[in-house]
Amino acid sequence: MIQPKVQITYNAVGSGTGITQFQSQITNFGETDVPLTAGNIGGLPSGTTALTVPISASAVVPAYNIQLVNGSTCQNGLNFTGTVLANIFLGTITKWNDAQITALQSASVAAQLPNANIAVIHRSDSSGTMYAFTDYLSQASSTWNSTVGTSKTPAWPVGLGYSLNSGVAAGIIQNPNSIGPLEIAYVLQNPGAISMGTMQNAAGNYILPSVTTAQAALDAGATGLPAGNNMAAWSSVSIIDNIFHNTAATNAYPITTMTYAIIFQNQAYPSSSAFSAAQAVATINFLHWIVNSGQVLGPNAGYVALPTSIITIDNTTLAQATYAGQAITIIS
Repeated sequence: MIQPKVQITYNAVGSGTGITQFQSQITNFGETDVPLTAGNIGGLPSGTTALTVPISASAVVPAYNIQLVNGSTCQNGLNFTGTVLANIFLGTITKWNDAQITALQSASVAAQLPNANIAVIHRSDSSGTMYAFTDYLSQASSTWNSTVGTSKTPAWPVGLGYSLNSGVAAGIIQNPNSIGPLEIAYVLQNPGAISMGTMQNAAGNYILPSVTTAQAALDAGATGLPAGNNMAAWSSVSIIDNIFHNTAATNAYPITTMTYAIIFQNQAYPSSSAFSAAQAVATINFLHWIVNSGQVLGPNAGYVALPTSIITIDNTTLAQATYAGQAITIIS
């Protein structure tokens, strides 16, 4: 149902800021590419329960801007393994024509990779995208896992930091021979300026990130999900971890993560009177629209539509939201 008098303001400030603003009850809902951690849950207002609502999934890609020996720009499809990618971001691979990189390519592509320094680009702010990327690197490389680990704010061994995905995209465009982890939507928004590599999955296949290959990862990895109000159980959910050794998911792109909306189950916010019943109704109905009718809009922007199994969980979760002890009516 169209709600012409409802205005939704969404700021792409990064998962870390989104969670912080949600915890502080500055916003009606937050969004994050990583579920709430135990520390996040401990930072919620006393007596509150946060509901976790997966709304989509997308790929985090090794995005690059490489000038080949023949003067052309390297297009999509440069091959990477998790180990090689980790070594680039650890700073132990420093040249594009390093033997570890060229060994993964066809002879014709390998011959064109330049003897140029790799410019490493990464996020400088707290980011769920970086959490997903470092989660994957931690699975792929014991050295990365022991020295850097999985974090929304990793201590990057090398590279230049930029704020937000948009900043990373700009940094890759501005720096020749650069590479950075980027949500696929930002590559699609910059056709010709940024390319993306293929990642080797558990089946040994080099998979180009796309809605289709991220869908394969979602289908294989997002099984047995907990109830939306089980905050502690959600903190360990990771598609990346679930499919890292899954050799049966032959077409799955391995760095795929869900995006989650987080809301308070009690929309009256016991420790705050900042939000009204009308805002509660608008929030829950907006999320219900995203989970259901709005899913058709995602694929064109690089986001995977939710399977029926997750939509069912989400609808059950949204039905648990209340305001001042009363269930919130779903209008849409």
